[in-house]
Amino acid sequence: MSKWIWLVFLIVAFSCNPPIHNSLEFELKEFHQKACKGLNCSEVNVKYPVFTQENETTSNLNNLIEERIIKIVDVNEEIKSSSIEDAATNFLDSYIEFMDGFESNQEWEIDVTFKILFENVQLISIVIETYAYTGGAHPNSYRQYLNFNKIENQVLDNESLISDKPELLHLVESKFREIHDIEEKVSLKETGMFFLERDSIFFLPAAIGFEMDSVVFYYNPYEIGPYVLGGTEIKFPKEELRGVLNLYKQKIIGQ
Repeated sequence: MSKWIWLVFLIVAFSCNPPIHNSLEFELKEFHQKACKGLNCSEVNVKYPVFTQENETTSNLNNLIEERIIKIVDVNEEIKSSSIEDAATNFLDSYIEFMDGFESNQEWEIDVTFKILFENVQLISIVIETYAYTGGAHPNSYRQYLNFNKIENQVLDNESLISDKPELLHLVESKFREIHDIEEKVSLKETGMFFLERDSIFFLPAAIGFEMDSVVFYYNPYEIGPYVLGGTEIKFPKEELRGVLNLYKQKIIGQ
């Protein structure tokens, strides 16, 4: 009798949580490069997926990821890098040039990590976390998302994800106020704590991504407030944003 109960459980579990078909195969690649001036060093560390199937979708994704890495790592605007290796070399050469010109014990570092947070038949959402220090009072950390439509082979910008922007702004601002303990009757401008559009208008963050059950809105340091404010992460269950985001269109949730 017990084996039949177990079989029924498996059937129910499978029907409630069907496997994701057409998920992209990938290998996690790590890149490390380092240069030193005396006892002081600079280093570049990158972890990112390389999609291994050979088709247009994976080719586009691999190219996009490489372009993002190059843009993050390459600090030399005068020399355009054509590869991750070139970008890292330019970063390290800039460090050596700086150390040759100044008496300093600075050590530069840049760490970039890509992680796949969500994938279904149509959409893949990848978070990009960056830590960088190139001198100054403190390091900088920031987050980006790469949302890619696998069927149409194109990056999804934030505007294409939104179906009701006024309502979304209202929902995000309400949670933002809750996190920072700002009452509804107090304007954000009055607090003097935040950077607002045209000095008074709340706005959505540049970083919007997807997890298995959630939609994430992330304000990076300096985006909506000073460095001491840090980052602000706001999450909503996907079901809560029905009609506000184009979740059906991108097959992020079912009908």
